Amino acid sequence: MKVMMVTGALLLVLAVGCGRKAEETPDVRKLTFWHIMNYAGPREILADAARRFEADHPGCLVEIQTFENDDYKTKLAVELASGTPPDILFTWGGGPLAEYAKAGKVMDLTDALRTNDWQGRFIDQALALCQSDGRFYAVPLDLSAVMLWCNRRLFEEAGLEFPRDFDALLKLCPAFRSRGIDACALGNMKQWPGAFYFCYLANRCGGTELFMDAAAGKASFADPAFVRAGELLRQLIEADAFPVGFNGLDDGPARTRFLNGQSAMLLMGSWVVARIKDEKPEFLEQLEPVPFPTVVGGKGAPDAVLGGINCGFAVSSSCAEPELAVEFLRYLTDETVVDAWCGIGRIPALKTTAEQVQKQPLPTQKALAMLQKASSLQPYYDQFLRPRKAVQHKKTTQNLFTGTMTPKQAAAAMDASD
Repeated sequence: MKVMMVTGALLLVLAVGCGRKAEETPDVRKLTFWHIMNYAGPREILADAARRFEADHPGCLVEIQTFENDDYKTKLAVELASGTPPDILFTWGGGPLAEYAKAGKVMDLTDALRTNDWQGRFIDQALALCQSDGRFYAVPLDLSAVMLWCNRRLFEEAGLEFPRDFDALLKLCPAFRSRGIDACALGNMKQWPGAFYFCYLANRCGGTELFMDAAAGKASFADPAFVRAGELLRQLIEADAFPVGFNGLDDGPARTRFLNGQSAMLLMGSWVVARIKDEKPEFLEQLEPVPFPTVVGGKGAPDAVLGGINCGFAVSSSCAEPELAVEFLRYLTDETVVDAWCGIGRIPALKTTAEQVQKQPLPTQKALAMLQKASSLQPYYDQFLRPRKAVQHKKTTQNLFTGTMTPKQAAAAMDASD
């Protein structure tokens, strides 16, 4: 009996060992896939797409690796430079993707998108952020809009109205502070959350076209509108709009303050609804998205929305299975994924039906309506600009938050950077 047990155990070990070796044989077609959607909801949806792809393509294996935002940017840059990137990589589109395209690091997907009208399934605004020199190098899944999210209950209890202009926003700071509440939740440790304020203020002062011209070198980032945006940002900081220590606070704890009623507003992308749905679903009943306040005398349209691609996918030029990788992109953007994306409160970068929109939480539907009616989409600076310019933007904006640069100095430094 002991001999039989030992023999059975040995056979089991050998069987498992053979299974592992099978995965390593040349017959297995493997794709590596990196992304940063490493939290409940998006993580499972993308994993399910990979499982469906594997089931429909026997002998194929998709290896998924997830990262934190900043870690991913560093890791991807290193691997692309060394020629060992993943086969399918997460991208925000914009300037960094264009740089990869010019360097020949990512595949041209233009012809693939034309096949079976795949291109026609995407929202034009989103797909436009995935092109360079008229060619497409990625496919978008998530289109996000930054809204001023308000805690409706706190406003009602204080007898206050949502701010329509910047002066009204300033007046809310002492009004909420007197009740022991921060006007705006902000965790600016990684700099991009605070940059949303500057991007919106610059848009309200100068408009989307000014930014696009400055990004193209046709206008100056030292334009008075950008200086004015810095001045208004400093006014918000000096009005104690944000919690104590906000520059050392991460965006997760800042969101928690908002959910716990310690802050009345949160300027954040529409992806926050999916986070709230997972972390504190009952809060959705009092979550109200409103447009970012206007600036008196500003040239920007009051309905312009700050936004962009929050999740897109590209194929590395070094991928050994390019056709298979492109086929996987179709699974990552198919109707099953779009349905599930709506269900968790995200805004797909693909065209949706009325039934799919109804699956979204009401706050997401409201944000989507504002995005659809927007006269223009103001791109995120750090995603749209060339990488070095994007880094300079975050540095100069951070210097405005810490008070180590004046608005004029920040604008001049931004304009002087290459």
